[in-house]
Amino acid sequence: MSSAVQRLLIGLALIALTPASALAEWRRAQSEHFVVYSDGSERSLRDYTAKLERFDALLTSRFGGARTEARRLPVYLVADGRALRVAVPGLPPGIAGFYSSSDLDVFAVLVRGESDDLLLHEYSHHVMARAGDMRYPGWFREGFAEYFATATVTEGGSASFGLPNPGRLRALQTERWLPMDVVLRSDGSLGIDSQTGRGMYYAQSWALTHWLLADAARIRNLSAYVRAANGGQDPVEAWQAVFGMTIDQLTAELRTHVRGRLTYAKLDIPPIRPVITVTTLSPAADAVILPAINARSRNPAGVDGPALLATLRTAAARFPDDPLALVALGRAERRWGDATAAEAVLTRALDLQSDNVEALVLMADLTTERGADAIDDAEQTRQWDLARDFIARALAADPTDQRVYSAQSRLRRYVRD
Repeated sequence: MSSAVQRLLIGLALIALTPASALAEWRRAQSEHFVVYSDGSERSLRDYTAKLERFDALLTSRFGGARTEARRLPVYLVADGRALRVAVPGLPPGIAGFYSSSDLDVFAVLVRGESDDLLLHEYSHHVMARAGDMRYPGWFREGFAEYFATATVTEGGSASFGLPNPGRLRALQTERWLPMDVVLRSDGSLGIDSQTGRGMYYAQSWALTHWLLADAARIRNLSAYVRAANGGQDPVEAWQAVFGMTIDQLTAELRTHVRGRLTYAKLDIPPIRPVITVTTLSPAADAVILPAINARSRNPAGVDGPALLATLRTAAARFPDDPLALVALGRAERRWGDATAAEAVLTRALDLQSDNVEALVLMADLTTERGADAIDDAEQTRQWDLARDFIARALAADPTDQRVYSAQSRLRRYVRD
């Protein structure tokens, strides 16, 4: 063997033995009510999706009635806190999951492997959001999510809910509490300025919710309290008026409650054996998915638009024929870049995938805005006709997607069909 060939073979062997940084492989699991994305193993993805389906069946059986939405909820499972903050920048330490509901999109993002509690906590927010247009106080939104986060549902249908999280219960029994007037007035945990305080906010919200749901009269009073708070009354004053308790009395009642015998519910529901289909996404997903979630944020403080735009331009240059990359860039161009460039990449995405709902919605919004800005009546009519057409195509592609109806509502601000 010549020395040149030998050197080549040794070099190839060394390359094979050198640790490589491979692209993460993203997968998509689809079940009856969810679309779950993950760059972890297929087995863990299937397990998470099945748990969500079983939990959904529990809540449906508990609250009854038809589901008010039919679109599958997108859930993104990420590797760690760093990846979570690429998708949702600005989250304080100790936060391992996030749920968003806006006219731009509805989705949940969470660190996989943290705990089943986190998974079910975030989905509980979605259940509350879809239950109606009532605005619930922050402590009840978080308390409700904590109340159901420890639920268990076996494949055979045996279910339980209402158990405390052991860590939260230990904190309630040993740690210093937040003043209950702070809990009542805060619109969520992000308004609490320390990680320890946020932990106590969750724990005390659970305690208050558990105490309320343990008694039918308190549940009726809760409805009156929510109406009063939504009507503009100070949350503490509303509490005292509806429940006839001072803040000190409430605190004492809750401390006694968490040191007593805590109840929980058990029931049987029909067996849950969800059908789950898993597909592997294109390589573009590793570069695009997390920044694309960030680009859909309604929180301007957590979004660096120019940096996102640059990131997604680079990704689209690497994957010029991938609808996932093109649509993500189209959104970023529309928000922080050039409308003409947005139209070009979205048109290319629709050439490749004519039923891409997100691209159709973005084009509908683009033409709606162009119509609103048009000086010439004929051009205005032309743009709004284009917007109607994009919305009609999106409805035909997926009539369950609430993003389409949001785009339709935005168009109707200017013109009636």
